[in-house]
Amino acid sequence: MAPVKVTGAVVAAAAMVLLSSYCYWSFFIRLSEKKKRKRKEKLSMRNGLVDAIGNTPLIRINSLSEATGCEILGKCEFLNPGGSVKDRVAVKIIQEAMESGKLFPGGVVTEGSAGSTAISLATVAPAYGCKCHVVIPDDAAIEKSQIIEALGATVERVRPVSITHKDHFVNIARRRAEEANELASERRLERESNGIHQEKTNGCAVAEEKEPSFFSDSVTGGFFADQFENLANYRAHYEGTGPEIWHQTHGNIDAFVAAAGTGGTLAGVSRFLQEKNERVKCFLIDPPGSGLYNKVTRGVMYTREEAEGRRLKNPFDTITEGIGINRLTKNFLMAKLDGGFRGTDKEAVEMSRFLLENDGLFLGSSSAMNCVGAVRVAQTLGPGHTIVTILCDNGMRHLSKFHDPKYLDRYGLSPTAIGLEFLGIK
Repeated sequence: MAPVKVTGAVVAAAAMVLLSSYCYWSFFIRLSEKKKRKRKEKLSMRNGLVDAIGNTPLIRINSLSEATGCEILGKCEFLNPGGSVKDRVAVKIIQEAMESGKLFPGGVVTEGSAGSTAISLATVAPAYGCKCHVVIPDDAAIEKSQIIEALGATVERVRPVSITHKDHFVNIARRRAEEANELASERRLERESNGIHQEKTNGCAVAEEKEPSFFSDSVTGGFFADQFENLANYRAHYEGTGPEIWHQTHGNIDAFVAAAGTGGTLAGVSRFLQEKNERVKCFLIDPPGSGLYNKVTRGVMYTREEAEGRRLKNPFDTITEGIGINRLTKNFLMAKLDGGFRGTDKEAVEMSRFLLENDGLFLGSSSAMNCVGAVRVAQTLGPGHTIVTILCDNGMRHLSKFHDPKYLDRYGLSPTAIGLEFLGIK
């Protein structure tokens, strides 16, 4: 059989067919990808402020990972609309209260808070048609109460006292909710009896004198958020934060560490992760003056300050805010922990400056303490492990104390470290 001669014309024609096919399929693939991208963008659109809370990024903290040989990851909760991890709690508390009929639009949510939970409640409450009344200790950073007021909430600043005292900020917040409920009940009764009760004097209608109130006559009731004992706090993290961490790490996580104030974050995340994989280790990092470290490691709730018979005005004797406590809350009791570490104020300050300089992370005091905890866990487990912690909030609401050089110098907490030598890493 004679060999087939391939002419230039045949080659050119074949090339044109191949080129046309390539162009067609390339165009088809690009069009398909464009449609998928548009569909994804449509699906990823959030429905209002509440729907924008959660699903925060999980980032590798490069400096700490390289220094320890572990993958140290931080959940960026400061990217929530209200600026902190407490947004999740605020939403869950209000949603459950409304679903149970304990709170209605036009009602007021009250809380005793050192700052972040109050800011989150003030942020979220209007989305549900509610107001917010916050009782805050007067030694909390002033910018926190300024933010709360700017968000439209009422702020009541009181002196710090023991939780057993009737005028502890949490106990006052509970009373304010009761007062709002009483006022709403009175107004309902008055409306049922044809309006405001009046008594006639000399033929003139004189309105009955009312005692001054924090709340307007139109309030539909009050609800005390009770972040320390309300298990909606724990559920917000068991149902949200924990599953997100598991998904974002694809289940490749060896340890989780966080400080505790109410205990909700630590409890919800630790319980979810250990239910998914019992080999995931969960740890507490505790600030000075808090009794949780001794409870976790020795089974007894006490602090050195109490043992020595001395306590400072601040019940937690620490510069950090929102973490550390000397009682067991219902939320904390839900935690599943493998151990704990004690952090110091100086370590938290040094860590915050180290992360700012090396990673561009401007963090608040509790976030910095959590990162101290992450390094401690890395040192305990050794290289090659994946450790997750929570970056609760950024440094913007800590300018008057934790990030104020004069304030730090007054208490001997000015940062001096060059690297991580304050944690024994050269």
